[in-house]
Amino acid sequence: MEQARAAGLTVEYIDERPDGPAMWRRFYRLWQPHEAELRRELGDDQAAREAELAPPWSATHEAMAVTPRRPSGGG
Repeated sequence: MEQARAAGLTVEYIDERPDGPAMWRRFYRLWQPHEAELRRELGDDQAAREAELAPPWSATHEAMAVTPRRPSGGG
């Protein structure tokens, strides 16, 4: 939200997703027992790296979807 405003955009709508961090924690718990197999199948791509980051991220962040809008008359 702050990033959108800092970029000169108007925040039109905010959809808070309070279950988002819990969903990432569940994902991580499911990922762990199958990590070696998934890495063999997927390679060490973005999904693998994001799974490693889920626990620390989900403990400190709120989940929301923000709909920004460029101000009328803006670039």
